[in-house]
Amino acid sequence: MAKRITETELILPSLYLMSLNGGRITTSELIQKLRDIMKPTGEDLQILSGRADDKFSQKVRNLKAHSTFERFGYAEYKGGPRDGYVEITKDGKLHLKENQDILKYLLINDFTYTDLTENLRKVEQNQNKKKIETFDENVIIQEGTKRLAEVAVYERSSTLRNYAIQFFTKDDRISCNCCTFNFGDFYGQEIGKGFIEIHHTKPIFKYEDDDLENTLKQAVKNLTPVCSNCHRMIHRNWKKPIEIQVLIDSINANGVFKRP
Repeated sequence: MAKRITETELILPSLYLMSLNGGRITTSELIQKLRDIMKPTGEDLQILSGRADDKFSQKVRNLKAHSTFERFGYAEYKGGPRDGYVEITKDGKLHLKENQDILKYLLINDFTYTDLTENLRKVEQNQNKKKIETFDENVIIQEGTKRLAEVAVYERSSTLRNYAIQFFTKDDRISCNCCTFNFGDFYGQEIGKGFIEIHHTKPIFKYEDDDLENTLKQAVKNLTPVCSNCHRMIHRNWKKPIEIQVLIDSINANGVFKRP
């Protein structure tokens, strides 16, 4: 059973939402926007006895009741009971900046609520402040963005991608794990051979002093090769990404290509 979310795991996404809202946000806005980006499930959606709130909303309200932001120095509550809001501090902006790549990676890849909260927990419990490095497939498949991305992220992600392609290539072929589409067969070997996208089924992190080779060996357990169409179908609804097996079952039931 998935663990309940804690106040600590709400810190980074809350700071992110403050930054998007001019540096401040009300509790009611924070509840709704955190719900949108984190997609809570399970026990956190249970309605509290005698209340209109569910357990997720109450956890967000506890950020104020327990002075969670103030304890870390990341934000401060200001204003009165009716016009109150929480405002990010200088230390909060620094904490967000130090972890913005991690947060972006977790949010844009549509990971499950459990994976999202577990990895936010790792970030906040990183007592030694060891740098956490991310791998971002989106930087790779959108080649031009590498000029805008941190070079280290691009190179690290390229290394993971190349390792994964080599790992999943069998008999000099690599095909989509969902629909079996092969780019080389369809577009010709000169254009399409070896091309594939790599879907992250779970978040993949690396601490800066971890051995890269060992990280790659562990990472392939949470990767799967997919074609561009299937990859987009998986992420079509960011609030509810499609599980690999569900997509495979749908393809098996409906996947007949018909020319217009």
